[in-house]
Parts: sequence; structure tokens; C-alpha cells
Amino acid sequence: MLNARASSLGQPLRQRGLSLIEMMVGITIGMIVVAGASVMLTQQLAEHRRLVLETQIQQDLRAASDLILRELRRGGAHAVAERLVWAPGSGIAAPITNDYAKQTAVPATQNQVIYSYFSHDDRGGPNPLNPEDNLSANNERFGFRVSNQTLQFMLGNGNWQPLTDPQTLLITNFTIQQQSQSVSLIDSCEISICPAGSATCPPQLQVKRFDISLTGKAAHDDQVQRTLKVSSRMRNDEITGACP
Repeated sequence: MLNARASSLGQPLRQRGLSLIEMMVGITIGMIVVAGASVMLTQQLAEHRRLVLETQIQQDLRAASDLILRELRRGGAHAVAERLVWAPGSGIAAPITNDYAKQTAVPATQNQVIYSYFSHDDRGGPNPLNPEDNLSANNERFGFRVSNQTLQFMLGNGNWQPLTDPQTLLITNFTIQQQSQSVSLIDSCEISICPAGSATCPPQLQVKRFDISLTGKAAHDDQVQRTLKVSSRMRNDEITGACP
């Protein structure tokens, strides 16, 4: 009645609330804002997940490479190292050849390394139960390889044990390059002139270095991939040949 009278008197009507169009526009704008926030949150969660995976992969590769370096440095270790070097008054007629150092081998494929070091207890006392025999037995041979995208460690006797978890990390590349350098030891001999045509003179020190490349990726995200390259020198060098 009042609205009809106001309309008849030419006075404008006052609108109360929102119109349908205004409400739809408001809802649309709100949905756009929520969608943008959802996309941003999803991207942040994905970046966080990828960062966590990258950190985990990096740590796993670093732990594996540190173990490989530590083991390779130990390659060629002898329980009674003084037997390898002759010195006046040592009581030995001539130094022996280190059989452990000779066992280090990298195949042509460069995806595996085998090495050896002693497991005897000569350093435990004057009467060892397991004396050094200078022979590399099966239980004294160790190595690293990749099988089914898993880095494996040989504990001896041909027993390979996994070092990485394929549920988390997949090893896609494992390369070992052995660099060898021969250093003449003729200056250490009493006679510094070798016989003509001698194949064993002068004695040589074989310095070996390993360049290792290890690549892995996350098991649940192929985009997360890391590569580590490290180098290590074998501390127990092999000596070949003899003085004249």
C-alpha cells in the first residue's frame, strides 16, 4: 500500500539486499580467488615435496659415495705392511709382493669394481689365530656394482648386499674409471743401472686413482635426479719389478 502510494507520487523505490546478478558476480569472483589460492597452495606443496625428494636423493648418493671412497682407499691393505719393504736389519731377504693390491680390477664396462684387503688378526697380538698369508682369499674380496638400478656391495665370498633402497632411490648410472701412473723406484736401489732388456727392472710404484660418477633419481618422480662425481686414490700402492 505504501509502495504503491510512493510509486504513484513519483518517489523512487529503495532496493533492499542484492540482486541476483550481483550475487552471481560476487560468487564468481570468490570462486576465482579460491581457485587461485588453491593453485598456489598446490604448487607450493609440489615444490616442497620435490625439495624433500631432492634432499633425500642427494643425501643417499652422498652416503653411498662416501662409503665407496672409504672402501677403495682401504684396498690393498696388508696386515704386516713391513714385509713389503726391505730395510737393513729387517730380517727378511727380500720384500714380498702385495697380493691384495694386485686384485683391484675395473672391467671394460666400468660399471663395477673389485678390490681386496686383509682380514687377518696379526695386529691383535704376537700369536695371531689367523696369521697373514699374503693371499687374497674369497672372503677378502669386496666390490661395488649396480644391479636392477640398486647399488650393491660385495661383502666377500661373492655375497652381494643392497646399499640403496629401490623404493626410494633408483641408480641410473654408476661409472668407475681407474687412472694408473707408474713411478720409477730405481733411485731406491743400491745399483741404479738395470740390465739391458730386463722386463722387471726398474721397480715401479703403481699409483692408482678412481674417478667415480654416481647418478640416481627418485623412485616416485623421474624429474628429481642428481649426479655426484668424486675421486679417490688407493692408499696402498702396488709395487712391481725389482732392483738389479
